[in-house]
Amino acid sequence: MKLAALFTLLTLLLAAQLSGCTRNHQTPHPEASPSPSAISAAVQKPVYVCPMHPQIRQNEPGRCPICGMDLILSESEAEHQEHTSGSAAEQGSTIPLGHAGFRLNLEREQLIGVKTGLVEKRELFREIRAPGRVAFDPELYTAQSEYQEALKQLARVKESPLADVRHSAERMVESAKLRLKILGLSDKQILALGKAEPGSPSLLLQGAGENVWVYAEVFEMDLPFIKPGLTAQISATFLAGKPLSGTVVSVDRVLNPATRTAKVRITVPAAKLTLRPETYVDTSIRVPLGEQIAVPSDAVLDSGTQSWVFVKTKNGKIDPRLIVIRHRVGDWVAIESGLQAGDVIVTSANFIIDSESRLKAVAAGAPSHADHSPDRAQ
Repeated sequence: MKLAALFTLLTLLLAAQLSGCTRNHQTPHPEASPSPSAISAAVQKPVYVCPMHPQIRQNEPGRCPICGMDLILSESEAEHQEHTSGSAAEQGSTIPLGHAGFRLNLEREQLIGVKTGLVEKRELFREIRAPGRVAFDPELYTAQSEYQEALKQLARVKESPLADVRHSAERMVESAKLRLKILGLSDKQILALGKAEPGSPSLLLQGAGENVWVYAEVFEMDLPFIKPGLTAQISATFLAGKPLSGTVVSVDRVLNPATRTAKVRITVPAAKLTLRPETYVDTSIRVPLGEQIAVPSDAVLDSGTQSWVFVKTKNGKIDPRLIVIRHRVGDWVAIESGLQAGDVIVTSANFIIDSESRLKAVAAGAPSHADHSPDRAQ
């Protein structure tokens, strides 16, 4: 019994000693911990990277072992924090994926060919071009004639004592009016049609010196911009470089399902020459878009899911910035959000600037498009 008790006591003492050793091993002595100044010095130590192979990083100048280029000094930790601090939502709303801001000295800007310009407000116009033809529209002629005949019938039975007869004539007028609206005539045109001479040939054909109707086939995506009253230009080879001016008078309400277009009717007043029916012409409709915040199209880069420009800040930094595009008009892009009038943006050498921004982002460990791809997310 005494031997068993002695053995148990020795076992307990050994276990306690081993536990104390483990705690001493896991908790280092305070003197062994690095000082805050040492940590700060390690963080702020300069890092040199290869411009072409950003995975090559070292703490002193040298050459890239892959391509032999001189290593360049990366952005300081403070500058890196300027881009990586803040919430992910803030970054996602201002900086395109896989990009980072950076600085270029004047010599390198001149070498690359960097040019800048001011974001400005300007009046923009959209030119909508569409094929057209000189009107010969038996369907519209028939619809107009039916409407005029319905009006005559209503006038004849207006004083009829039979309510059903009057209501029937009124329904015929409304039905004919609806058909004209579907064919693109406005209420004002329909009202004028009611006062025109019934069966007039000018409803179908036009001769020299008369108003000519031209039908333009405008694509679905452009139709929201077309309104009655807009100015149109009519050109064709037989016009010998002298286009005719016209005015949009109506737009069909129903699309052609085969071509995804709708007829836009243009009237050309008092044409001096005979335009043969069904003659093909080219039409150009000028749509004013009003005053817009606009930038040159060359300043905008697009990945298909994001659009961005490079903004030069007051301290000389070049920052990528996401934008939302409202319109693309020729050589200009109207901006919905992301820029303000007076901002300075890069207008040339943007692809080189973009490459530099991507390299800086890789060197800084910023997320890229690949990190957000569906395959990567799975």
